[in-house]
Amino acid sequence: MTSKHISLVLSDGVELQPTSATGVCRVKLIDETKRFDLTWDRFVRLHRAAREIKRLVPDSETILDVGGFDGALAMFLPQYKVDVVDPATTSGTVFSVNQNSYEAVVSIDAIEHVEPKDRKAFLTHVTQVAKRSCFINFPSRQTTDSQALVLELTDNPLVKEHVEWPLPDAYEISRHLESQGYSVDIQNHGSLTQWLSQSVLQTVSPEKASRISRHLIENYLDEPSGAPLYHLVIGFKSSE
Repeated sequence: MTSKHISLVLSDGVELQPTSATGVCRVKLIDETKRFDLTWDRFVRLHRAAREIKRLVPDSETILDVGGFDGALAMFLPQYKVDVVDPATTSGTVFSVNQNSYEAVVSIDAIEHVEPKDRKAFLTHVTQVAKRSCFINFPSRQTTDSQALVLELTDNPLVKEHVEWPLPDAYEISRHLESQGYSVDIQNHGSLTQWLSQSVLQTVSPEKASRISRHLIENYLDEPSGAPLYHLVIGFKSSE
């Protein structure tokens, strides 16, 4: 993943604390209600991943969030221990983590920021660090034209990589997880139309975007949508 300056803002609902493992931090939960202060798109993808983690992973397990930045995922999983590895905040990458170290590994909107030539190696290591389950979230290729428009209007550096590099292919990722012994489920989620307006509004008027984001989350979070904003690819190994 790139370690360049990015436009995310550290949440004050969590705090990263170094562990004995180089480049890995444990998330200390300060205030889980601060999740509602996240941008709309970040809330949506963390909320969906957390929902599936609760369904598949016992809360006695520790989760590794690869590319999790500030560890905001922990605000959606208060009953779990969450560790983070991210070059921007912990100076570590998934390649520094030992195989079979965690019951579950999560990577939410990170793989699209890995150079295409390195994505297979990144994904392989994610699947090897996990003992039982992987959760890989990324923007759908159906959003390509919309990503280009948002980049033109906002010059967002994260969106720039969505445009300059091809977005990941859900079926390629699915096949790769299957080759590593996982059963796979692909879930489409998120509203592309809501993301378009929110992405531009966050640049033009962050305060107004925050108010609208809260309204959308509280009233339309699970509203059916047309073209999906995200794919969530879930890999799971059954107990032997």
